[in-house]
Amino acid sequence: MTPKEKAKELSIKFTDNTDVLKPNIRSKEMALICIDEINNALQNISSLQVIGNVLLDQIKYYQEVKQEINHLI
Repeated sequence: MTPKEKAKELSIKFTDNTDVLKPNIRSKEMALICIDEINNALQNISSLQVIGNVLLDQIKYYQEVKQEINHLI
């Protein structure tokens, strides 16, 4: 899944069904909190030096997802 697709998926998951805008501002905020938590966990793991290319790729991927969320609406 591309970072753009993941950004849309996360923001839609957090969208309130009563809102007309999809994704709405609150859903973007919640998705960004989610991404920050993932990145913090990945950074903590990387600081333990139990890190390989896969982990670095995941850190980069979620940073790109965060950028895509910020570009929504």
